[in-house]
Amino acid sequence: MFIVINRWQLKEGKEQQFEQGWSEIIQRNVTHYGAQGSRLHKCSDGTWCSYSIWPTEDHWQAAHSIDDSDQEARLKMVDAIIRVYPPQTMVPMLDLIQDKQPEMDSLI
Repeated sequence: MFIVINRWQLKEGKEQQFEQGWSEIIQRNVTHYGAQGSRLHKCSDGTWCSYSIWPTEDHWQAAHSIDDSDQEARLKMVDAIIRVYPPQTMVPMLDLIQDKQPEMDSLI
């Protein structure tokens, strides 16, 4: 498993446009490049961050080295971005995340 964290600063009012483009790119990555999915987050400092799971670094690299047939989706994202931070890549060492979350009422 290979993890990639991306972070962006977005233009005010362009968040929904970014979400649409991001969703289309993620779907492309899952369908054509083997990505296992991604989560998009809004951070407490106002930036946006995604956490993507790939089988290997080679799968991730392949998704970035091909001429992009989803140029329209990428343009939606690019038009909404003020700043792109360098991606952070990681290989999990321990994984204690559960796929199902317990009912919150039962924890209180």
